[in-house]
Amino acid sequence: MTHRVTGRVGSRRIGRQGARFAAVGAMGVAAAVLAVTPAFAKGSATISASPSTVKLGQSVHVKGQGDSDAVLYGKFCAQDRVGTHGAWHTVKCGSIVEIGAAEAKVDAKIKTTHRGVLQVRGVLYGVDGPHGGHPYADITTDVRTVHVR
Repeated sequence: MTHRVTGRVGSRRIGRQGARFAAVGAMGVAAAVLAVTPAFAKGSATISASPSTVKLGQSVHVKGQGDSDAVLYGKFCAQDRVGTHGAWHTVKCGSIVEIGAAEAKVDAKIKTTHRGVLQVRGVLYGVDGPHGGHPYADITTDVRTVHVR
């Protein structure tokens, strides 16, 4: 013989089971999301370009530095491009340093050759070892704009 539960007692039983099922399901989903979500390393990179307005033929002083928890050995490079579109060109890279012991740095001068806009940015590259190796971009700075008259 089958008993049928009706009324308030029946709805409580279903409510408790539903709540338990929802809680177990939510914990399972949270664990799955944490397992697939990558951990993000901390790091920072900055670059400056001065002055912000120059005459054609004058130089712009570019200075930058960066570090990252995701990189053991790194080098910091300054890049530029004429205008606001197109390929970035590496102007100069600093020496390879062991990140943690020191920040990777670059200090360069760029001579302006075209009127209009010169954009500069910095890139922190991770490398395989203290003598170089395969570089991979880790952090890219915001773009700094210099107006060339």
